[in-house]
Amino acid sequence: MSLEILVARDSSFCPGVDRAMRKTEKKLARKKGPVYSFGPLIHNPQVVSGLRRAGLEALEPESEYPDLRGVPVIIRSHGIDIETERSLKEHGAKLVDATCNTVKRAQRAAQELADTGFRVAVLGSPHHPEVRSIIGRAGADVTVISNIEEAGRFAEEAVRKPGPVGVVCQTTISHNLLDSVVSLLHSRGIVVEVRDTICKWVARRQEDAAELSKRVDLMLVVGGRNSSNTAQLAAICSAAGVSTHHIEDPSEIMPEWLEGVASVGITGGASTPDWLIDETVARLKEVAGN
Repeated sequence: MSLEILVARDSSFCPGVDRAMRKTEKKLARKKGPVYSFGPLIHNPQVVSGLRRAGLEALEPESEYPDLRGVPVIIRSHGIDIETERSLKEHGAKLVDATCNTVKRAQRAAQELADTGFRVAVLGSPHHPEVRSIIGRAGADVTVISNIEEAGRFAEEAVRKPGPVGVVCQTTISHNLLDSVVSLLHSRGIVVEVRDTICKWVARRQEDAAELSKRVDLMLVVGGRNSSNTAQLAAICSAAGVSTHHIEDPSEIMPEWLEGVASVGITGGASTPDWLIDETVARLKEVAGN
């Protein structure tokens, strides 16, 4: 019996990443000198390697800048903080803003809440560049909450220092985390204003992955291991009770994964190119002998 392979509806670049890629490719096609991105353009090693071969170099945060006078520097979809933007401009860089519009909405939400006297909490990973960009544009102290335990500690502090709390979301977190944190804060009598800045495309991708996981024997989640939204997808699939593997490259697929498996579902992170999904399908067919 041949292996049934099902690919999730949204399994490759999200609109924000696609926009950043198109802006970058346009600059590279017209380049007359160096072109930089601030940090790796997206969280996918194969794509980043391809862009490097095409002439894109990544500026590492907190490293010494090369000569940037008149040089294009692409701001990736995660955005940057105000201080970094100012520093790049002072070094003469020509900024190409590819910040995702949903990320910009989160940045504005944090700033607006801070300006109107709210104590701001950002739900997400403190190490993620998007979260750092949101913090760096709030113009005030911000607390980052990445799980329900941290939310509990934040609630204890908020009870001791009464005042309204504003919640902003990293665009790739799950609604489950948002709902759990808000419910906890409300249970402590804390006044909360929520700015739901979760990306609708990411939310739909997560819902589709959860639904597909219920219909197959095995799930493959394709994308960079440094991609938080891809890791979140893998966690969602695993929580659905299906055997799940997070892979960066189709060559990682092992024949033993398919033992006793009649159907495989495939999804990918927001930074996963469609050609990598196609290669994953091809590798599965090769291993299964389809």
